[in-house]
Amino acid sequence: MGEKLFHSLKESFAKDFEKAKRIHQQKATGFEVCKFLSTSFDKVIKTYFGEIKGEFKKPVALYALGSYAREEVNLHSDIDITIISLGNFSKEEEKLLENFYYFLLSLRREIGFSPRTVGETIKLSQTEISVFTNILQRRFLCGDEEVEVELSKKFKKFVEENKKNISFELMAIRNERYKKFYGTVYYQEPNVKESKGGLRDLHEAFWISKVCLGTENYYGFLEKRLIDYQNFRDLISAYDFLLTVRNHLHFISGRKSDILSFEMQKIVAKHFGFEEDRKGVEKFLKNYFSSATEVAIISREIIRKSLEELEPKKKHFFVSSIPKNVPFVVEEGVVYPGKNLEELLAKTPSIAVDCFKIVQSKGAKLSPSLFSILRTFAHTYKDALRTKESMKKLGELLKTTNRLSYTLELMHDTRILGALIPDFERLRGHFQYDTYHKFTTDMHLILTVRELEKIKEKGTTTTSVKEKQSFYRILQDIENPHTLFISALFHDIGKGKRGKHENVGSVIAGRYLKEMNFSQEEISEVKWLIRNHLLMSKLAFRRDVSDPSLAESLKKECKTEDRLKKLFLLTYADIKAVGPGAWDKWKSALLWELFNTTISLFLQRKSAEELAEEKVKKRKNRVVELLSGTAQKEVLETFLKSGDRDYIITYRPEEIATHLKVIEELEKNDREFKLLSESHPDMGFTELTLITKYRRGLFSKVAGILAYLGINVRGACINKVMSLKDEYMVYTIQVSTISGEPIPQDKLEELKNYLTALYSGKKFPEPEKVKLKTFRKTLPLPQNKVKIDNKTSEKYTIVEVSTHDRLGILYKLTKALIEMNTRLRRAIITTEGNRVIDTFYITDIDYKKITDEEFLRKLKENLLSVISN
Repeated sequence: MGEKLFHSLKESFAKDFEKAKRIHQQKATGFEVCKFLSTSFDKVIKTYFGEIKGEFKKPVALYALGSYAREEVNLHSDIDITIISLGNFSKEEEKLLENFYYFLLSLRREIGFSPRTVGETIKLSQTEISVFTNILQRRFLCGDEEVEVELSKKFKKFVEENKKNISFELMAIRNERYKKFYGTVYYQEPNVKESKGGLRDLHEAFWISKVCLGTENYYGFLEKRLIDYQNFRDLISAYDFLLTVRNHLHFISGRKSDILSFEMQKIVAKHFGFEEDRKGVEKFLKNYFSSATEVAIISREIIRKSLEELEPKKKHFFVSSIPKNVPFVVEEGVVYPGKNLEELLAKTPSIAVDCFKIVQSKGAKLSPSLFSILRTFAHTYKDALRTKESMKKLGELLKTTNRLSYTLELMHDTRILGALIPDFERLRGHFQYDTYHKFTTDMHLILTVRELEKIKEKGTTTTSVKEKQSFYRILQDIENPHTLFISALFHDIGKGKRGKHENVGSVIAGRYLKEMNFSQEEISEVKWLIRNHLLMSKLAFRRDVSDPSLAESLKKECKTEDRLKKLFLLTYADIKAVGPGAWDKWKSALLWELFNTTISLFLQRKSAEELAEEKVKKRKNRVVELLSGTAQKEVLETFLKSGDRDYIITYRPEEIATHLKVIEELEKNDREFKLLSESHPDMGFTELTLITKYRRGLFSKVAGILAYLGINVRGACINKVMSLKDEYMVYTIQVSTISGEPIPQDKLEELKNYLTALYSGKKFPEPEKVKLKTFRKTLPLPQNKVKIDNKTSEKYTIVEVSTHDRLGILYKLTKALIEMNTRLRRAIITTEGNRVIDTFYITDIDYKKITDEEFLRKLKENLLSVISN
């Protein structure tokens, strides 16, 4: 091939590629841009192949594979090509293939090139599913047609003999892909190609329909009556939207990029005409999730109907054996429409809810035809569906907790649920623009119900079998469990409205439950749970759970043991349904401690103060037992007389005994501190225990050293133990690497060295500025907030700071507290995505609660200044 033609083709494609980018910027559809690029590839590749075709001594053919075969080449898609022959390639032909490959690479694309014989192609298709799908959707470009005849004959024979196995394997791959991407369309940063509802969903629907029915292209869905025209139009429109999104992701990044990340969402939203602010992104995402849902649902129905063709007996049943005037028939776990269903639905809309009651009670699925009928009905007769009878039946459905989340999700997919509960439809695709909530609000509500179901089925993924069994026992012990499940479904229904969503949501839920004929007692219970669904997590993760008054206040709010149990389970399910990693052993330990302390108040019928005194007495006695016979006389006697109560309540007797031994060692050797460490790989942190003589502002300096070393602080507890010659303190600090792993030993040694230098009077390595914990600099930033709480604790002023999580922010905050002459007694750190909530228990310099309003106002201003900078 001539050098001139070689460069001419390269130049031609480069110009076409720039034109593709221009027409995309000019708002061409996804299909238009992809088709243009495919045609451009065809032109240059066929021209080059035409120049060398005559040098092959045997029949050969050139094929497009993958997205190129479908003529859906995005701006930076891989280009998959194969040359197939009717015999092995000679050395001279292999040289031709090598030159052809170098030409492809010169186009500056990611190339997949795999020349094979027909025999090799068939053999690989039978063992590798990726090769199989490529050959299934291949597109003949040019060459000897006898190659296509031979390949088609052998491939078709293999497909005909293995339809069922191939289809089931494709379904298994689909299910595994869904698991990998969290099993839902409504994920916060979706993969446009691979997530549920992504481009791959339609590809798989096409592959399965081609295997089962021989569809040649997307129009085959209509020709084979797999979907009606309305669904076909919706599917193609949604798919085109996703292609456009993918094109813009490629355009922005200048490479293949399929994750619709926070960084990309604003830019992509702008391309579609939305504002670049928070509201604009949320509107764009609502459109994205609407399109992805269409692709997921309609492609699923295409697959179901295609698979039905593998069971011919169902055709006979479907046509003739449904009794007259029966709206639904169940056969082999599938609900089918009876005759005249559309007519019956128009007369009695509540029949639609009956269908889902059958799904729930029989453990059945909807047939594709019935799904389509219900979806069309919900779209066309949305207002007519909300009758008294429909709402009453929905209430009956919600009272049955078996298979509830599955049934609700199916109702949501058909839009029946949204027609019955318009506020649920309002939340479809609704996102909280932060890094903590991983799913849209509508899906989060259904997932919360699902987490409760997992407890019921003893299938919850928790830290231990013991915890799993404990959750199960609590659920079995509550009265009217359906009120808990209904609360889970409605707990965030108030989001997107003005006011606190928990208060707004309780009112909205009460209105719907009244329409569903629930009793006033049931309605009150659900409203209370919704109104208080954040209470336990706030107390457990932002307050000192060792404070007896905390449990007392929770008991007072709950009033009954049953409500406490329901609130505990709802809190767990809510956190678990936020997304991967939201629930961990750290949160588990805190929440269980609060629950167990509060439940004991109900069971033992004693005040929190009485129980605390009993705990102190028992722990002192146990410490004496542990230290009897050892040289601990002076230390032990002082501890028994003047040991700090908060300290004794906080630590187990075994830990206290260890601390006292260390204090004696420090006294004997005239040393100021000792650092102990314990690694917890299963919980992803290292616990540091610093036992030391009191030093003003020590915790702040330790926080500075940790930040300097790149160590993440997850929680901290500061306690006065007692006073001997000096006042002794115990600092317990939970730390991890930025990625959530225990601290390596070499890093711990480095920390000890810095502490030794600090105690000897050397300047500690103060971090110059706070640093991001991630390379992602454009994540949505949480609001900066500072709250002062002087009600929760009798002895301490509680300062709660909420801000963007950064290395060094704890040091800056504690330094500011020291500079304002306060004393720090507790530091509780909670992270939610890239937001950190630091709670500080402080007193004035004289160990008294701070009540001066002017001082508190200035303190708040100073802390806001710190986090804002």
